[in-house]
Formats: sequence, C-alpha cells, structure tokens
Amino acid sequence: MERGPFLARLRERLAAPLQPAVSAHPVEAYTGTAAAAYLRPLDDLAAAFAEEAAALGVVVRRVAPGGVAGFLAEVVAARGVRSAVVSRDPEAAGAATALQALGVRVLPFDGPASAAAADLGVTGAVCGIAATGSIVVAADRAGGRSASLLPPVHAALVPARSLVATPTAVLGRLPEVFPQGLPSQVVIITGPSRTGDIELVLVRGVHGPGHVWVGLLEE
Repeated sequence: MERGPFLARLRERLAAPLQPAVSAHPVEAYTGTAAAAYLRPLDDLAAAFAEEAAALGVVVRRVAPGGVAGFLAEVVAARGVRSAVVSRDPEAAGAATALQALGVRVLPFDGPASAAAADLGVTGAVCGIAATGSIVVAADRAGGRSASLLPPVHAALVPARSLVATPTAVLGRLPEVFPQGLPSQVVIITGPSRTGDIELVLVRGVHGPGHVWVGLLEE
C-alpha cells in the first residue's frame, strides 16, 4: 500500500470511537483452592519450617532475643562477608550496627547497584511458610527489591510468630496479609536460587543468592 492511502486509513481508524475489548477467555471469579495434603504434621510450625528449609539447603538458626548479632557473626564468618546491604524491614533494624561492629562495610541500600556490589543482603520477612520452608518478602516494607535478590548471600530475619502453615494461608488471604494493598513486588523465596535449564544440571546461584540463611527470631 502506498504511503498516502495508508496514512488516510490510519487517520480514519484513529478517529473512530474505541470499541470495548471482548476476551475469548473472560476472567472468572476466584472461589478458593482445593485442600492440599502434606506428608508431615504441621503442628509445630517452627520445627516444620526448619526441617523443610534445611532440606532445600537453607541454614536455619533459632535466634533468642538479643541474639541477632551472634547470628550475623556466624553468617559473616561462614561466608567470608566483607560488605553488606541492609533492607528497611523492621526485623532488620540494628543489623547494620551489628555488621559494622564485625568489620563489615555496610553499603547504602539505595538501589540495585549497591546490592549487586555487596557480599550479603540482610532483610526481614512478611512471614515464613512451614510446609515449604519458604519466606515471603515484600518490596514496600523492605524499601526496595534487590537486597534479597542480588547479593550472593541472603540472611533473612523472620519472627517465629509470623510463621504460617501453608502457602494458602498467605495467597488465600492477601487482603489480611497486605492490608495496605499489594506492594510493587512480593516474592516467595524457597531456598537458594537454582536452575536446571542447561542439560538438566542443577546449578545454584544463577538467578539470585546461592546461599540463604534464616534467623528465626524467638520472643
């Protein structure tokens, strides 16, 4: 088609009123999920979480009140940490001071560049999921997305009282979990980053931290 007739046809189409979109697959109302059966009892949420997370390669430690500095000291020593970023999660308050006392350089958490340059990212968590050993992190309370995604080591401080039994306890009641509305990003982290995309060979740390530590904060 020549340029003139093409532009004329385009102007005609743009001048016409918009027609409502009709989807061949309309969205249906969400009515809930089928009940899932789990092989292990979930009565003791902390024990179940620790067992499931450890099976994924997560190092889990019970942290008594006032014991965050000791937990971080173990992480720093085990992984040779020299630099870190700390999220703005309330559970991570005081972590920067503890890390500096250990001789770790704490970088300002002001974007992906600083997180990518750090050996360790310290965050809190919305909650932990016992049945899968997962933790849930949210960008709004953390002040960003990258502290749990870019450093090669991730240390999460998770209140034991925040543990829930199954993923449905989070996904099935999002308005209760996030009363202010969903943040720009919610991530369910289940163990260190791993992929088997290349020749079905499992490789850790490709798309995120290769080492994950969780401090279960006891009251």
